[in-house]
Amino acid sequence: MPWWFWILLWAALLVGSAVALALGCFWLVRKALRTLSDAGESLAGIGSGARPVLREATDDGAGSPREASGPAPGSAVFGDPDEVLRAYRRGKSERRDARRARRVARRAAREQAQSLSDLGLI
Repeated sequence: MPWWFWILLWAALLVGSAVALALGCFWLVRKALRTLSDAGESLAGIGSGARPVLREATDDGAGSPREASGPAPGSAVFGDPDEVLRAYRRGKSERRDARRARRVARRAAREQAQSLSDLGLI
């Protein structure tokens, strides 16, 4: 093999490596910028205090949008622990009472026997 073949071979290898490195860096930078953009949007949503929209099931199975009740997500981190615990227990009992009321209404609509604990007799 002539001596100039080795020069061409190494030049091609160096150019190919440089192109691969440039493409890899370009891909990595674009991915990092996309990740930072998504993180910025997420943090902007958290910091704005916007309440999430939840879907509430209705009798026909379709959901109707409503605003979430209660404190904004993440506010418990900076809140008073006793107040946060009271709010948690209050919400838990409200959800339990709502489930009980739905269960009683559903059984009444189907003309099924009611549980004495659901009716508050026990």
